[in-house]
Parts: sequence; structure tokens; C-alpha cells
Amino acid sequence: MFATTMTATATATAVTITVDNSVSLIALVAVSTALVIGLATLARPSYATIAWGVGFGIGLVGTFLWVAGNQFEHRVLQAVASGLILSFEPCIWLGLRYFSRKRPIWWPVLAFVIGAPVVLGIGALTDAYTVIFRAVYLVAGIFAVLIAVELMRGRRTGRDMVLPLAIVSCLLAAVAAVSFVVSLINTDLVSGESQLTVLRDINRIGILISAVCGAFTLVLLVRSAPTAAPQDLEDLERTRSRLLRAKDQRDRNWSVLDIRLDDRADLREAWTATTYRQIVQTFQERVCRMLPATADAHRVADDRAIVVIHGDEDAVERYLRSLLRAISVIEEEGPLAGVRVSASVGWAPAAVAGYELDELVQTAADAATRARRNGGDRWERVQVPRQIPRQTSPKL
Repeated sequence: MFATTMTATATATAVTITVDNSVSLIALVAVSTALVIGLATLARPSYATIAWGVGFGIGLVGTFLWVAGNQFEHRVLQAVASGLILSFEPCIWLGLRYFSRKRPIWWPVLAFVIGAPVVLGIGALTDAYTVIFRAVYLVAGIFAVLIAVELMRGRRTGRDMVLPLAIVSCLLAAVAAVSFVVSLINTDLVSGESQLTVLRDINRIGILISAVCGAFTLVLLVRSAPTAAPQDLEDLERTRSRLLRAKDQRDRNWSVLDIRLDDRADLREAWTATTYRQIVQTFQERVCRMLPATADAHRVADDRAIVVIHGDEDAVERYLRSLLRAISVIEEEGPLAGVRVSASVGWAPAAVAGYELDELVQTAADAATRARRNGGDRWERVQVPRQIPRQTSPKL
């Protein structure tokens, strides 16, 4: 154990200050928390970054309490602190659900954040604390598995960017599972100060690794994600108004195109995050660069764009042919000269699907899904009007 002792004498009074690895633990967790809150939560506030900031904040409070309980050898305080520290996992998972634009599931997160400190605090007064701790640790390990799954299935990131937190989450889950199984097999591990010491050491190491890797991954996720431009809402309303005017003027030559990059998951796995971002950036640039002056493009995701275009059937087909050819080649010369990609396009003419932007977007999305299912590198044009549930806002 690294320790530095400083002794100062003043007026016959000696004051001893001891700095050990507990202070280093607090320092690293505090720095990690400051990075997440400063560079993610405050810089780009969203439900995801708020959930991550809360998770790191709870973890920091738990770390302070854990160090205090360890210093004063207060068993209940240490147990409560461990519950707060383990609450880091469900908060990170909830934030990843928001970040991936999936439906958030609040109740297991709230139940764990409240229940874990209470259960461990009460369990610390019993002889079965070791088993109780391992059970709570196992539940935290389940959340860690969910974190790894969300990270590896995420649609908006490169794999190398999420590896630190994903690997740590898998290790935490493995340790939690093995620890719980061992405690069930060997009943001698139900109690014993030596086993509690081992658990505390594991907890300390886990705090350090999780804080550092979590801050690294989450900040990179937030800083690399595209941000919505301030005028996006205004552009959307302008597009909606344009379609309504076209309806009043009986102009049938408007269409919505849903353009999606094919094989997104394969591209993300095959290339580094930097190369993948270059590919999707080139994709978006080609979509916008080849648009007619009267068309509007909305970037929905890195690999998807919604285009509202005016022109007859022949004009739209010419645009789509040129677009698919341009997208297929990322670079004529350079390191990506050999990379070939393709896109699938859903085409919803207003003459078929109506002039409501919400319905046009949904119809084009369905057509794009069919185009991708049929092999990609093609477009699918809606031929027959369909009844589509009305939405409150388009998926832009």
C-alpha cells in the first residue's frame, strides 16, 4: 500500500495526515465523474447524458462513503456505499437505451438504485452478508451484460470506441457469476472476515476500472455523435408547409426518398471508427451534393437520410441512378479506393401516398426496408396507396 505520512508540529500539537490508496481511489473517480458531467452531461444535455451523469454522481457519493466506512471500520456504512457504487451499472444501461433511441425501462433501474443500498445495509447486520452481497453483485453483473449488449449492438458508433466499457462490463459479469456460484457451492464462504476483505479489494479495483473505462467510452460516444442543427425543426416545418402548398396547387411531382447505407453493421465491424465515420460522412455528402436545388435533405442518422424532392418519375429515376453510382465509390484514389458500398432507397410519391409528411416518411421507410431485404443497391417505388397509421411527428 502506497502511503505518505506528513507530520507537522505547532504549539506542541502533532497533526498526522495519511494519504493512501483510498485518496487515489477518490481522485480517479472524481476526475472520471467530472469528465462525464463536464464533457457529456453539461456540454450535450440529453436523457442519455443525464442518466450517465447521475450514475457517476451516485458512484462518487458511494466511493466517499465507502472510504469513510473503511476508515472508521463501519460495516453498515461500507455496505450501503457498496450498493450505491453498484448502482452505477443500471444507470449506464439506462443511458445507453436513451442514446440508442430505444424505449427506456425505468423500473428495474429505480428498484436497484433504491433497493441495493437498503438490502446491503440491512444484510450487513447479519451473518449472511457475504451471500447477500454476492447476490446483489450478481444483479449488477446482469446489468453489466446488458451494457455490453447495448454497446456492441449500437447503430451509431464504431466498435473500437465501445470496447473499453464493453470488456470491463463482461469481466464484471463473469466475476459476479463465478463469485455467486462459489458462494453456493462452498458454504464456508457464507461468513468470515477474510472473505469480506477479498470482496472489498475486488470492489475497489472494480470501481477504478469501471470509472476510467466508463468515462472514456461514454465521453467518446457523446462527442463523436452528430448533433442536431438548431434550424432542423424550422427546416422540417418548411418542408411540411411546402408539401401542403403542393397539395393545394395539385402538384403531383413531389416525392419522399428514404436513403439508407447497406451493410452498416458489417462496415462498422470491418473498419475502425475513424474509417467508418469517413464512409458515412462521404455517404451523406454524396446525397446532399447531388440534390436538385428544389430538394430538401434531412440527416436522420449517420447511415440514413430523408430527401424531399420535386420532379417527375423520369427525373427522380435519373437522380437515383446517379446517386447509387456515386455512393458505390468512396474514394477514386487513396486508402479507401478499394472500398465499395451500396444503398437502398424507398421512394414514396405524393401522388400515391398523399401529401402528409408523416405518412410519406413512413411509406418511404417501408419501401427502403423492402429494397434492403431484396438485396440492396436498388430502390423500391411505392405503387399502390396504403393505409398508414398517422404519427405525431416523422422519424427525422
